Amino acid sequence: DEIESLQQRRSNIDAAQGRIREALCSALAIGEDELPFAGELIQVRDDEREWEGAAERLLRGFGLALLVPEVHYQAVADWVDRQHLGARLVYFHVRRRKAGPDTGAGAASLHPQSLVRKLVIKPDSPHCEWLEQALRQRFDVACCDTGEQFRREVRAVTRAGQIKDSSGRHEKDDRRRIDDRSRYVLG
Repeated sequence: DEIESLQQRRSNIDAAQGRIREALCSALAIGEDELPFAGELIQVRDDEREWEGAAERLLRGFGLALLVPEVHYQAVADWVDRQHLGARLVYFHVRRRKAGPDTGAGAASLHPQSLVRKLVIKPDSPHCEWLEQALRQRFDVACCDTGEQFRREVRAVTRAGQIKDSSGRHEKDDRRRIDDRSRYVLG
């Protein structure tokens, strides 16, 4: 089933998540392209492929989240609430940024070795600006080449997939190989 699903899919999102979106879009008469998964719009830059496994581990949960624009938010929230999905669904209510002075962080405010700098967002997406801001807020982590740097940084990730956040929490999930592309959701 998974092989057949992979052949029919245009993204790396797993079949179970795809079925939820398909049912949601069918019930509400919304095109699937109007409710993308974040991972469908983000990928690791070609010149940063050595960080792909670490990026996939760090961004997996975020990549599996649906992006729901304001125009569909009420209908989606109501439909999700009425359903027993039989699975976990995360979605973000994507609001347009309010006009006014630029409150977003510029590229200069990112850590020089930030994971965000190693990513590219699909430029023609209506969610591009929202995604850029969300990535900056959530995933501005230092990509560390050495253990010394990893221990020194407040928020960090290693190529092997060890993650450290500002609370001091460390995580390394080796239940699957870091290069197991069957678990990738970006791109």
